[in-house]
Amino acid sequence: MQYLMDVFSDTSTLTTDVEAFDLVGYNDAKVTADDAPVKGVAKNPGKAGDDIGVVLIGAARVRAKGAIAKGDKLVSAATGGVKTAGATPANAFARALTDAADGAFVKIFIR
Repeated sequence: MQYLMDVFSDTSTLTTDVEAFDLVGYNDAKVTADDAPVKGVAKNPGKAGDDIGVVLIGAARVRAKGAIAKGDKLVSAATGGVKTAGATPANAFARALTDAADGAFVKIFIR
């Protein structure tokens, strides 16, 4: 089951296609790089030029890339989803609220 609990959302005009629950960057495109700046999580799917809601602060379920432990700082993963931040992440944007195995869903708090 997918869900979002948004505390603060905003509308973004997409510059690339996204699926619901994809990470969205400040360029309003799908995030496709490790440890990239993340604006939020897409609430809906959309095509380039569409206006969609993006959760900037709140909770969401996204795909884990590698094992994640509850409380871990998270960064974007190049293949989509999130991964545990290294020792000196440049763009940690969330914390894990649940444990997750590689490829499973993890509940995150976006801040």
